Amino acid sequence: MAFSQSIGKAQTPAVCQFCEESTEIKWKCINCELFLCQLCCSKIHSKSKASMEHEIINLQDVETDNFATSMRKVDLDNMECTKHIKQKCFFYCNKCSEPACSECVVETHKLHDFKAIGEVYKDIISEMKKLNDTFESNIQIFRNKKDKLQKMLSDGDTNFQETKEIILQTEKELKERISKHAKDFVQKLEARWKSSENMIKTELSTMKKNEDELETRKNNLNQALQSHQAADIFSTSKILDKPLPKYSTRKINHNKAKFIPRYNQGIIGSWMFGELCTIPKMELIDTYPTNVEDLTNILLSIDNSSAIIGSYKSKKLQKIKIENHNIKVEKEFQIAVIDMTLTNNEGILVSSGESDLKQYTKEGQLMTFKSFSPLKTLGVHFTKHDQIIVGLTESFPVVTSSSKDSIRRLVIMNQAGDIHHTIEYDSDNTRMLTYPYKISSGNNILVVVDIINKKWEGKIVKVDYGGHLYWTYNGCQSIISKPFCPRDVAITSSDMIIVTDDGSHAIHVISSYGENIMCKDLKSLGIELPWSLSIDKNEVLWIGCRKLGTDKSKILRVKLI
Repeated sequence: MAFSQSIGKAQTPAVCQFCEESTEIKWKCINCELFLCQLCCSKIHSKSKASMEHEIINLQDVETDNFATSMRKVDLDNMECTKHIKQKCFFYCNKCSEPACSECVVETHKLHDFKAIGEVYKDIISEMKKLNDTFESNIQIFRNKKDKLQKMLSDGDTNFQETKEIILQTEKELKERISKHAKDFVQKLEARWKSSENMIKTELSTMKKNEDELETRKNNLNQALQSHQAADIFSTSKILDKPLPKYSTRKINHNKAKFIPRYNQGIIGSWMFGELCTIPKMELIDTYPTNVEDLTNILLSIDNSSAIIGSYKSKKLQKIKIENHNIKVEKEFQIAVIDMTLTNNEGILVSSGESDLKQYTKEGQLMTFKSFSPLKTLGVHFTKHDQIIVGLTESFPVVTSSSKDSIRRLVIMNQAGDIHHTIEYDSDNTRMLTYPYKISSGNNILVVVDIINKKWEGKIVKVDYGGHLYWTYNGCQSIISKPFCPRDVAITSSDMIIVTDDGSHAIHVISSYGENIMCKDLKSLGIELPWSLSIDKNEVLWIGCRKLGTDKSKILRVKLI
């Protein structure tokens, strides 16, 4: 039809087609196909009963959505039946999903369910616009996911390349003697990254495919909405119920690698060349408030449903039940707790800075296990070899500036309290420890938190049961500029050493060779002043914090990913 043609500037007449005088043409009657001036449009054309309901558009709106809508409305009012010549469509057959004229009603669509064509038209337009909005929001979701995957891919590839360069640089410095081990590390690194890279690329490809599909469908929909033909709307409506692409629920966790070079003389092997570590990620799982000022210790039950916690400032040892984001105190003793450890008979050994090492029995009694008088007990630890290790000093509070007569040692004894041997000096007869505050053990090694001054700064010391000193860790000043203030230590099943740092609100992850793998600022997880530390069977960290301001201390669960 003539009125469905596009209106260009070249088609606009020089004067108003109604009064044939005015050159200020601003309007177009779609039904009459007349170009009108302002006066004729408002004073004459719109007043006539015959043209009162005609569709009038401003020439400035040509090629806009409003224009297309007006054109379709007129086209709808004049839409001819495709089966009956010169018959207009007034109805819409719900069963056949198509427009129908009066002859169609009594012939092709007899006894079918009908609606007014204008009503159905409005419903379809509304549905198409809603779907268009859905396309927009879903496309944005796919774009966001694609961007995240692209960044993950980029960061992972950058990390891969940088780590590979460190490995290859170390290979160059050690030359031919260790070239074989360098290649082995590159292969291990590549195997780790390629697995993640392939998953990321697969997800990225899926996101791109889904985005392209939605873009195509959106473009088709927009073309229909901009069409001047009402029939295009009905033909497009038949594919509106096509399902949207599904979002991927696959979670990709890619941990960056870290290569730690090590230069040593002697036997050549991969462990002499360096160490390839995976940098863990941390995720806060839950927080439990307590009623004590500081948490010096946490001992968990096998199923993590209960625990024993200790506080030095509040002078409390509590048996607690953990449920519904809260803890319930089931039993309490008045005793200042410096350190405690769980034995294999379910008893708990408690050090309080006194000469007597106490035992909290499974029957709920607190009694003396062994006296070290006149020495004072500090850290205490029960090993998987059923040995008890206790840190001892000549006085408490500890005077960190030790003298020749000072005693700062570890004693190793059996479950009956019989001392097998002590650890105090290294091979050069130099005192190794100042204040053996906390103790943990791994595969035939001991790791000790040693406090070195009145500011509670310290170090981590690794020794074997014979007293051989392996290494000393003094923090990671290159990453965290604040003094290193270790408070507790634990060892994972993969021999990573985890240390809480109260001074920097941080967690340090150390390799079994004493090299820093990661320093994590816990403030980003909402954790401050971390103190005690425990690791459950699922490799989840339980961190006890001391109070901040007027708040009481908290227990926090942090997942290592």
